[in-house]
This record gives sequence, C-alpha cells and structure tokens, in this order.
Amino acid sequence: MATVHCEPGPPVAPAGAPSRSDTLRIALVGNPNTGKTTLFNRLCGTRAKTSNFPGTTTSARTGRAVVGTNTIVEILDLPGLYQLSLDAPEARIAREVIGSQSSQLRGVAAVLVVVDACNLTRNLILTGELLAYGLPVVVALNMVDLAQRRGLSLDADRLSQHLGCRVVPIVARRGIGLEDLLRPANA
Repeated sequence: MATVHCEPGPPVAPAGAPSRSDTLRIALVGNPNTGKTTLFNRLCGTRAKTSNFPGTTTSARTGRAVVGTNTIVEILDLPGLYQLSLDAPEARIAREVIGSQSSQLRGVAAVLVVVDACNLTRNLILTGELLAYGLPVVVALNMVDLAQRRGLSLDADRLSQHLGCRVVPIVARRGIGLEDLLRPANA
C-alpha cells in the first residue's frame, strides 16, 4: 500500500530521498473535462481550479508529492487538449514539455494520461500520440463509477495489453484507486 503526502510547495525530503535536481518529473495530460485537475489536486493537496472548455487554460501548474517513503515526484498539470498534433496553445505547451523542446524545461520521466472511462474513443487518440513519444505512460482510467452506472463494461487489463502500458481504474473525485495508481509497475 503506497503512502502519499503532497504539498503545493517544495516538500521536506525524507532521509535518503533524492535531491530536488533528481526529482522525478511526471506530466499529467488529458482531454478537457476528464478530471485531470481533480486528480492533480488529490495527488498534490492543492485546490487548483480550471475553466472547463478548450483554449482557456494555457499554462501548466506544478505540484509535488512524496510517494511511499522516499520518492519525490514533481507533477506538471498540463492544459487539457484533444490532440498533440493540433496547432493550439495547449497542444504547443504539451509538446514542449513532453518533448523537452525548451532549454528552460527539464524533461519528464513519465506521462500520466487521464482518460474518461465514458468516452474512450475520443480519449485514446491522445493516448496513442503520447505512447509514440517513447516515454513510460500510465493511463488513469477515470470516472469508472459513471461508466458502470451507464452500463459500460470496462476491462482495464485487456486495455493495458492492447496499449502496452499500465491502465489503472480510478475515481479521482472520491480518491478511489489512487493507491494502485501510485504503486510502482513491478510491485
């Protein structure tokens, strides 16, 4: 069972924890209205708010979390977007962060993509683009409770095999599944 302690500012590193320069950086990506910022708030103990329509949030916010006993991660909540390939401000920001095209940005170690379980078809377009970058990707299959109420049948293991990455069912709004999400892949 993973223990998570999040702080909006720099966390106090536990003994043996990596230094700030060694902190893992994770990009949090997803379509608008998938619960991405809700997950960010849960992971980082913040109360960030965002507008819920494309083009209104065009900056990334950063939070830090201590996962387990000594792993500090920096989470970059990127603007919601539908595709990386679009010529839109939010897509350019995401490409810059994920592709490390800016000399001012350190690269990300992994991508956490939030997918709406009720709308897989649209959300998996972005997921496919993210997988093409060659970074480790974890899919947070959010709103599984709503999908089940709508009679949708989801098989996270089968989806994981198809995509070639971890897929973890969650309900970010209620904090369900976050321990599994934060568990290392080999645990």
